[in-house]
Amino acid sequence: MLRSLVRALAIATALSALGATAAAAQPGRGAVRVEVTDSSGGRLPGVAVVATAPDGRVLTAVTDRMGRCVFPAVPAGPVVLRLRLEGFAGVLVGTTVESGAEVRVAQRLELAPLTETVVVQAPAPVEAPRPLPPPPAPPPTRRPIMRPVPPHDRDAVCGPAKAGVAEKPPLGTIRSTRYVAEGGLYTTGAQIDVDGGTLNGLDVGQNLVVRRYFRARPLAGTETTGEHSAGLVQIAAVSERSSIAVVIYACDELRTGDFLASFSPEPIRDAEPRGIPNYDDAARILFGDEGQIQAAPRRLMVIDRGSAQGLRVGQRLTLFRRRGGRGADVVGDAVVVATRIDSATIRIERVNDTIASGDLAAPQTPSPVVSR
Repeated sequence: MLRSLVRALAIATALSALGATAAAAQPGRGAVRVEVTDSSGGRLPGVAVVATAPDGRVLTAVTDRMGRCVFPAVPAGPVVLRLRLEGFAGVLVGTTVESGAEVRVAQRLELAPLTETVVVQAPAPVEAPRPLPPPPAPPPTRRPIMRPVPPHDRDAVCGPAKAGVAEKPPLGTIRSTRYVAEGGLYTTGAQIDVDGGTLNGLDVGQNLVVRRYFRARPLAGTETTGEHSAGLVQIAAVSERSSIAVVIYACDELRTGDFLASFSPEPIRDAEPRGIPNYDDAARILFGDEGQIQAAPRRLMVIDRGSAQGLRVGQRLTLFRRRGGRGADVVGDAVVVATRIDSATIRIERVNDTIASGDLAAPQTPSPVVSR
């Protein structure tokens, strides 16, 4: 199987190179070739690269064993690339794609420090000026004093989720930024203006999750609405109809139009001991996070069973797909990090094959204790 995967990877790399050349000839489109190395100059395979095109489309790729990937047909204009690999500091790179041409991006990733950071290596292209927003809530006279945030599992906040059928209305909507890093990106400590105030139930010191909806990849002919969490903020100043919030941390880019939802801290829990997978009572993987099609270790995905079916945080799952008859081909392991009534968010722990929507997740039950 490993030899087949290596051969398939080599073929895919060659096709990508040919596709990039062909795409460069398309009017109004160009290609982006990305090469990623570590601090010593060594090639970095397995780096997740997400490209946000000028028309708002999100494109994804993963670097091959030579640390390379290609986006063959990107609309001309400013493009933002987000690079992530477990154990390294995330990087955001801005570039401009020209019609009929290929732009090369050579990027080095540094080892992540003890605290999670996002490094902005190059400014994104400057956008056209936007109309001034209506007057916000009165700003704090000094740097706001933030209240301590309860310890919690960030994966339970940052993970994707299935939108519920009876979701509560948003508590507010991000209107604009006040102070942002170069390139217009929201970062930890940035202040944002919010449409929503005391009339919406907001109060100073309140912690809120920043979310937005996205259309998940169709599964079995139907479309599913997913929720993407962009980060955690705290209200620093509030009036009846508007507020100022401070970014506690960002899971990803916070965008104008994202909405605020209640924050329910999930304590950090150890995964349960490994058990026996119940293949006859398996859940199905619905989708990954926004812009993600396939899974890799530490990535988060959503399954179609939740607390109503007995799933619990910390429970282990065996990921598999059906073989002829009642056989099962195991493709990896995962752990439940958050639950809703009819769905759950899982973190991929191990993979030995491609994992995508439609694969199955068998809950593990504790192994029987044999008395002596």
